Amino acid sequence: MTDLGVTPMTGFNPTVPYPLFTNRANELATLERVAEDLQRGHPRHVALFGLRRIGKTLLCQEAMRRLLAADQVLPVYLDLEDLCSSPEIFTQRYIGLSCFWALERGRGSADAYRTAANLLQTKAAAIPDVVRTASTLINELGKQKTDHSLLLNLAFEFPERLARAVGRPLLYFLDEFPELRILSNFPGVGDPLKHFRAALQGVSQVAYVVTGSAISAMTHLVEDHASPLFLQFRGLELQPFTAEDTQALTEKLTGRLLPAAHAAIYIYTFGHPFYVTALAERLHDLAGGAPETAGAEQVAHAFLLEALTDRGLIYNYCRYVYDVSLQRARGYGILKALLQILAAEDGLVLSEIARRLRRQASATRGYLRWLADVDLVVERDGLYCYNDPVFRFWVAQMTQGIQLDAFPRPEDLKSHIANLTERFQRVSTQLGRAKESEIRELLRKLAGQTVEGACFGQAGVLRIPPFNQVEPYRSPDGQVELDALAEAPDGTRWAVEVKWRLRRAGVKELAQLRDWATGVQARAWCVSQAGFTPEAVAFAGEHGILFSTAEDLAALTRLSG
Repeated sequence: MTDLGVTPMTGFNPTVPYPLFTNRANELATLERVAEDLQRGHPRHVALFGLRRIGKTLLCQEAMRRLLAADQVLPVYLDLEDLCSSPEIFTQRYIGLSCFWALERGRGSADAYRTAANLLQTKAAAIPDVVRTASTLINELGKQKTDHSLLLNLAFEFPERLARAVGRPLLYFLDEFPELRILSNFPGVGDPLKHFRAALQGVSQVAYVVTGSAISAMTHLVEDHASPLFLQFRGLELQPFTAEDTQALTEKLTGRLLPAAHAAIYIYTFGHPFYVTALAERLHDLAGGAPETAGAEQVAHAFLLEALTDRGLIYNYCRYVYDVSLQRARGYGILKALLQILAAEDGLVLSEIARRLRRQASATRGYLRWLADVDLVVERDGLYCYNDPVFRFWVAQMTQGIQLDAFPRPEDLKSHIANLTERFQRVSTQLGRAKESEIRELLRKLAGQTVEGACFGQAGVLRIPPFNQVEPYRSPDGQVELDALAEAPDGTRWAVEVKWRLRRAGVKELAQLRDWATGVQARAWCVSQAGFTPEAVAFAGEHGILFSTAEDLAALTRLSG
């Protein structure tokens, strides 16, 4: 399976970089350290978490390309969803495909490596350990009653033998790892994780990176004290993109965009790579191949077509998640009602949800736990909310019967854009509060440094005063509120205002900030996520106001380390 739906592993070319791969520098560095430790004979195992389609498979592919290029540690990729149909099929493919990656480096067809009999017709036949393992496997498969426990042990103990035979450590990438539990349905298997755990204890040349699209299932497997794999894996969570990474991915798909368009894309997608890709491609089509002129309203139009028309990628993804998650659940109607309640108002306590559902709190908690098990909702500090804000928006619209055709009327589109903007602006406001705190910390880190003036709308270089106090400010009469008032020992002050929203900052906002800054004897600095109107840029130049966009802020953040 693939996380972005664009590069299935069956078509993975380990020698050709994927052009849309963006950043993930920290995660790649972690996997690189895992490989280095493995080379020293100290294997560490990693569990890769993340929302559906957030890019887990693409990250694994990029890590595998780098390992193959270095040719010190060999990667092995196995999709357990493809392997776990029965112990017989699982063991043959686990062993055979391990040989395919170790000997063929993932190039060419793997068909000959999928069965034990055919395996002996490949390069693997030259390795005595492989021949012995394959012969044992063929002998067992020929019996009237197969020992399933023996088969699983044969599979899980094979990687260490293979690594020693080829003289290279092996780093396994096991995709859809929770699928392993399916094998417990077969007689004699017991818990497959116990077999896997037993093999882990004896490895020195093999390490594992396990992934899964169900966060709760992965968490249970590696973090629950009752699981055989408790304390065996370190978690590595794949987060949505930052605003900077969202912009980088978008521009790979569309070319350069206006700051307002970038701000809107980030707010509507929350940096989720799948949503970013779908929205950027739709915007490119909607703008007739000239998206560089598109503003926030065109981005909203594109998002609505993606989320609310039955041909949109976002629409079909949300429909799939909704149907698959609920179709086999007990209490289907109640679960739908719960999702509708949280779609209308996110972040409710259990008692309030139970009251609206007209159910006892104990029963409601059970339903919420089931929704959490399939990653639709999450509990944070006693409040229940959606894991995925875009999915929440889709549910809210679908439960109200709101769906667009491919060519909506202008008046209908205008109404939907207003509703969309209002819904996501609330979340943007919350992000803005977090950004205010981030900028105050940034000023503390950059105090006394000399930076490129362009990051503040200035020519040449700019020395930031050695601020020793950076705090929010409110005047005694309550008429003036600043997101930050920074003060240096010599009395130099900066008055800072953050506009983290979809709309570009204009003259009116800068004039108000100028007046407030004058009142506290400070220089004004305005940060706007969506950028500034041309008139605002001219006004800032006339009045000595510092100004920065989201892109400028990202550059300053990199400089601060």
